[in-house]
Amino acid sequence: MNFIKTDDYSTIKAFRKGLYKTLVAPLDSMWQDLYIASSQTYLIEKDNKHIGYCCIDNDAALLQVFVINEYRYLMQTVIRNLIDLKLITSASLSSIEPLSFNACLFHSVSMKTNTFCYEYSNRSLEDENSLKVELVTPELSNTIRSYYKEHVGFDDTFGYVDNLVSRKELFIALENDTIIATGECRLSDTQLSFADVGVSVNTEHRKKAWQQKCYNKWLIKQLSKIETLYALQPLTILTLKKLLKEQGFIALILFLILIYFRK
Repeated sequence: MNFIKTDDYSTIKAFRKGLYKTLVAPLDSMWQDLYIASSQTYLIEKDNKHIGYCCIDNDAALLQVFVINEYRYLMQTVIRNLIDLKLITSASLSSIEPLSFNACLFHSVSMKTNTFCYEYSNRSLEDENSLKVELVTPELSNTIRSYYKEHVGFDDTFGYVDNLVSRKELFIALENDTIIATGECRLSDTQLSFADVGVSVNTEHRKKAWQQKCYNKWLIKQLSKIETLYALQPLTILTLKKLLKEQGFIALILFLILIYFRK
């Protein structure tokens, strides 16, 4: 079995369509478009035939792996070979990918839960507050980048904000010309009718129920356009877990599990 570095997007795209059919829940679009997209892709070859692919980041973490149906029985072998070749020392995977997830657990020495995925229950919502929410326009992109760096700890050096703005997926809430919060509704290009929603609140306003108000506005704004909404909750942010439940989200799956292999 060989692992061949590749930039052959068309071949990977065809394999990825097969992967999506096996998922038990949608893949987070930020994970897909940011982390997986920036990783190194390898074609998996056996007997001179391409049987799948995998994605590995700069920290030798496996982010995604897929083999076609007739070779699914080899998934544990694929993981073992990646470890033996020192291509990976860990995996950041989701339980939405049962085959690769369980194969990695088989070879693991430890694991750590990182993130939960919540699905919106589609309960009806009333517009309970007067918060004004607007689309972010291109001239505000630099302001949003500064806001993310100061209030989220995220330094956008690769066009993340510009992409959301161009796709009309980034919103802003202002009070007296001060950014109270930003909100994202990332529509999936590959998993139609699904979207990921998220809110970031100004650090000086986080104890004023702004996050709850913003989620309420974001949901009302998006529910008429999107069939199913998802939100991710880092395990360390317990207040967000409570908020998501209050807003009508239900815990769906463990989205991100950090799996460590014996070096």
